[in-house]
Amino acid sequence: MLAKSAIELVNRCYEETNKLTLLSLEEFKESFIAFVFGDYQEEFMVQYDLEEFYEHLNQLQLSNCRRDFDRAVEEWYITEYGSGYKGVNYHDILFTLVKEAVVQYQSPNRIALIRDVTKLLTMPNGFLARWQNGQIRERPIPTYFKYLMKLGVRTHEDIETLVDMWLVEYPNAFNKKQQELFANPPRRGRPNNVELALLIELAMKVRPEMTAQERERLRKIYYYHRKSLTVREMVEKFEKYIASKNKSNDSQVG
Repeated sequence: MLAKSAIELVNRCYEETNKLTLLSLEEFKESFIAFVFGDYQEEFMVQYDLEEFYEHLNQLQLSNCRRDFDRAVEEWYITEYGSGYKGVNYHDILFTLVKEAVVQYQSPNRIALIRDVTKLLTMPNGFLARWQNGQIRERPIPTYFKYLMKLGVRTHEDIETLVDMWLVEYPNAFNKKQQELFANPPRRGRPNNVELALLIELAMKVRPEMTAQERERLRKIYYYHRKSLTVREMVEKFEKYIASKNKSNDSQVG
């Protein structure tokens, strides 16, 4: 069946060639050219000759000029992605999936987390299976990757950026206690021993040898602020307390 427009042909290329993979814009441009002068030309030549093939491309505004092919892919990207293919705009679902990957795979570092998020997003038994279960009828795999595009993930580089943005919010994500806390978040209104243990562990990096008074202050910070502050913010509050205490001691000595 002949394509009626360049965008239709790009979409056909995407659906017929994309199998469980993420493609960058530049990779897809190369893939589109290969598809047009490969599978599509072969299909066309069953009924028509080479001259008619090039005439057909001209009708689609796809001459031999590379610019025409690139423009068609770029227009398709904009049509599919909505706001275009440039810039970072991740849906909240993706940040939740990063946290899920940390819990599921117990990722020990950034490189491993990028790998694990990629697995979660692209493996048949990962987020893809969950997406398919939520569909009224069975949908082809490329439709899933279009869905990822709309969420903000189109390439492996997007996953790296997503992970880096998430790690800004959770710099202690590779700490075992933090991962346990991700897996078992505290119930609303109730203190959580894992969360408190993590707070103490991080605070001891600031103050390796805490006095009994300082430990008590840290516990008070936790019990008073656990509902409104993150663990990192509570550590910062403790740091300010220590700094203020040291300043007070220095002034007394002086």
